[in-house]
Amino acid sequence: MSQAHQQEVDATVETPLHRAPAECKVAATILFVVAVALVPRGHLVWPYVVDAAILLVVAVLAQTSPRLLLSRLIIEIPFVLFVLLLPFVAEDGWWLAFGIVAKATLAVLATGVLAWTTPPAEILRGAERLGLPKQIVGIAGFAIRYLQVIVDELARMKIAREQRGDTARWLWQSRAATRGFGALAVRTFERGERVHTAMLARGYDGRMPTLQLAPAASPVAWVGAAAVPVCAIIVLVLSRGWL
Repeated sequence: MSQAHQQEVDATVETPLHRAPAECKVAATILFVVAVALVPRGHLVWPYVVDAAILLVVAVLAQTSPRLLLSRLIIEIPFVLFVLLLPFVAEDGWWLAFGIVAKATLAVLATGVLAWTTPPAEILRGAERLGLPKQIVGIAGFAIRYLQVIVDELARMKIAREQRGDTARWLWQSRAATRGFGALAVRTFERGERVHTAMLARGYDGRMPTLQLAPAASPVAWVGAAAVPVCAIIVLVLSRGWL
């Protein structure tokens, strides 16, 4: 489990959402995100407001850290800056940009709530129980485990560079920082080779071992988890005028 994700799952918080089966929460998150993504483009604001209110209720029930959700939103800042160009290159661009940003923001916040209530190992178990291909689950597992390793390596390289007097505060000092990213790529590749060699030595044959699964979720758990995506689907149906 990555250190960053472990910090997100606060062991001092224990709510019914934390105790809910992982596969229920993963399925609910996926369906919610899909329902939000299918909201039609146009001069519509109320579907996003309702979906945001639904997500807010879930976040409050899970006692989700506002700091965590805000840190998640930082991830989409470059994407938002790119979307802001749409009003200048597309017809009715402001509404198009608003819809894209609203959908992306709700998706990021939904995954943030999932991360707050579910450890990464449980998310992987839930994904496997839902029938996702084992290759995808394995790749996701490696990404979760080694992302923090790469971040820590970058932090150590930054400290070493600063100890040598290179703070890279000015544009003409960025050359060393750029070389540092190249060195990080080389170190990451070398670490991956060592990990793969170690896996082969332990009998890895190209297939990830089956995760030890918890008991199957009860019908009550599935009904409870379905409440959020069902509400989002109702919003979708009304926004598209299918009723």
